[in-house]
Amino acid sequence: MAEPPTSETFSIRGRATQEEIDAFFAPPTKPVKPFFIAAYVLAQLFFFIALMGPAVVAIQTKAMAMFPHDSAAQANAVSQIAGLGALGAVFANVIFGQVSDRTMWRWGRRRPWLVIGIFGMALGLTIMGLTNTVPAVAAGWLIAQIGANAALAPFVAVLSDQVPELQRARVSSMISIAQNLAQLIATWWAGAMATRLPMLFIGPAIPAILVMTWFAFVLPDKQLTIKPPRLDFIGLLKTFWVNPVKHPDYALAWAGRFLITFCAFSFTTYRLMYLVHRVSLTEAEARNTVTISVFIYTCFLMAASFVGGQLSDRLHRRKIFVFLASALFGVGTLMLAHTTTVSGFYMVEAVMGLAYGVYVSVDLALVVDVLPNPDNAGKDLGVFNIANALPQSLAPYMAPLFLGIGSPEKMNYPALCYFAGICAIVGGVLAIFIKKVK
Repeated sequence: MAEPPTSETFSIRGRATQEEIDAFFAPPTKPVKPFFIAAYVLAQLFFFIALMGPAVVAIQTKAMAMFPHDSAAQANAVSQIAGLGALGAVFANVIFGQVSDRTMWRWGRRRPWLVIGIFGMALGLTIMGLTNTVPAVAAGWLIAQIGANAALAPFVAVLSDQVPELQRARVSSMISIAQNLAQLIATWWAGAMATRLPMLFIGPAIPAILVMTWFAFVLPDKQLTIKPPRLDFIGLLKTFWVNPVKHPDYALAWAGRFLITFCAFSFTTYRLMYLVHRVSLTEAEARNTVTISVFIYTCFLMAASFVGGQLSDRLHRRKIFVFLASALFGVGTLMLAHTTTVSGFYMVEAVMGLAYGVYVSVDLALVVDVLPNPDNAGKDLGVFNIANALPQSLAPYMAPLFLGIGSPEKMNYPALCYFAGICAIVGGVLAIFIKKVK
């Protein structure tokens, strides 16, 4: 367990009692109201509509437009663009998680960064929409990811700040449903705007700004009047580190999230190309198939997430849900290695949607339950988000190693799917060894 803040390390306007410190950092016990939950979910929905469009389809569409007759150049462009942006997300999320924990502005700790971040994301998406070279689009995605994670780190910390443990799995499942519903809407938007690339990137950013700013005003964010200890360069470096020996449960949860996210992005980064190259669809047919498959995936995910969150809170169990969901997701990815028809692809998407729905309904609640120090939730959740962002950077760079096995003219998608599926299964097994939660 991390040591709690004390009056020796914190001060309230120069002087603090331990009672004042304990009161400020006390975990929430009062249930949040439906209006707050609705605002939280809507903010998640519109935020991820803007962010997931490029991540799911738009970057691939842009690469295919820039290199219409060269599949190798398309894959390389996707890896450069997606990899650079995700790498920026790794650092931005941790840094802004720490910054939001320490922000003493009158407007609150989390609220200012929600607004600053969403405007930064919109700027990056605008650059992506208006440029047509790999370096420029990659730079735009980097800026968008930095802005998005400046907002996302404090946004996720709201779950620890505001939601009591008895509601966490249910609220977690709802925001996870919103995120994946956003992926469906973003995929539909990508299909509708495939020939109008500027609008594909810029259009969803406008409602994202409006809704996230509205949520910032709704959020009952307290001003931090407790002055934290001075942060030097060594302290900043420590921002990126949580000792896995001292906090093994947190480390196991981190590794499990890393592996299932790596599995997911190893495939989804190249899903459109998979349908063109392996299922032999035209680009237009592939976009339509992706839209339908994401709809199937999301329907199964939403149903499974709702049920999973309810059951987890009622049974007071987290690990078994995470294990079974991760293992099933891995099996679904292995099935993709042998899928060459559209109907088979739809069936696998249903299996993976069911699995991931259970996973996301419980995993975030499990993570909050094993945080090393809930008083630094933004920082520790930022470190945890490395497990979500780093695989998004590594997967596009590592995938070509597996795609290139064998004939250089034919991408080896089965090899990629086997490797990714095994990663997810191993991640599920790790959850069994977490001790702090059942």
